[in-house]
Parts: sequence; structure tokens; C-alpha cells
Amino acid sequence: MHMILRTILIFLRKKFLSKASFNDRTVVSMRVLPTDLDILWHVNNGVYFSYMDFGRWDAIFRNGAYDKSRALGWYSVVAGETIKFKRSLQLWDRFELHTMIRGHDERYFFIQQRFFRGKELVATGLVKIRFLRRSGGTVPTQEVLAAFGDGHSLEEVPELGRDWFELERKYLE
Repeated sequence: MHMILRTILIFLRKKFLSKASFNDRTVVSMRVLPTDLDILWHVNNGVYFSYMDFGRWDAIFRNGAYDKSRALGWYSVVAGETIKFKRSLQLWDRFELHTMIRGHDERYFFIQQRFFRGKELVATGLVKIRFLRRSGGTVPTQEVLAAFGDGHSLEEVPELGRDWFELERKYLE
């Protein structure tokens, strides 16, 4: 519930955002608020994942994937995510969240999200998403690329999918 105002704001800003290509890096600026902190007075680790949601929403609003997928009867879901922390964000810190699709395999897109306070890298997240049809079933990445691609190529990284699946199989089942 603590993210509801930010969620409303990002949806209200949607039509005023500059446009981007499907595979462009997008950047959103944010500030740490008191509701983002944990008992150690730095940003709670779970809040980073909420910030990452905002970065991905900003990206799909800018590149048109949100509107186009709705028109096609598709939606995207997070299938996995991980993060590596280097520094802490503190109360009132301004930071930028850089979001970029790093590549895909036959089922998933892999999105890298990097947090910067000034020029200092604070954390890096990696998210695996896939597209589903509202009528049921999955949408292959090649079909997504055909619908959203704008003439730019997006690297296929099957080893990333295999490595991710192997870690999940080994440690999360």
C-alpha cells in the first residue's frame, strides 16, 4: 500500500513521457521516502523490487509495449528476479534507475535494472519476464519481437536462460 501514490503518479504521467524503442535503455529518477526505509534506516531490500516495477512500467509506457500488448490481448509477468547490492540508499537520496532489455531466449526476456546515486552504482537487478495471452497460453519471444520490434535487433542469450533455470532447479525447488 505504501507505493500506491507512486503507482498512480506513474500511470498519470504515461502520456507525457518521451518515446523510446523497445530495446532502448530508459531512465527514471526517484527519491527515497520515509515509507521506503526499514528498521536500519536504509531502503528495505524488498522496496528495490517495487522500484524496479516502476522502472519497467516507465519503459513499457515509453516504448509502447504496454498499449500494444493490451491491444493484442497480451500481458507480461515476472517469472524471476534477483538483485545484487553494492551500497545502501538512504532517506531523501535521489537516484536514477536505468532499465534495459539485455536479451532473450525462446521463452523469456531478461531485463537489467541498475540503480545509480549520482555516478555511483548502488545495486543491479536482473528480471526474467514472459508474455502471456489473456485467452490462455504463452507468447513466444519471436512473436513479441515481431510485434514490438522497430527494426532493431535484440540479442539472443540462451545461456542466460539455461544458467538461470539451472540455479532455480538446484536451489529453489
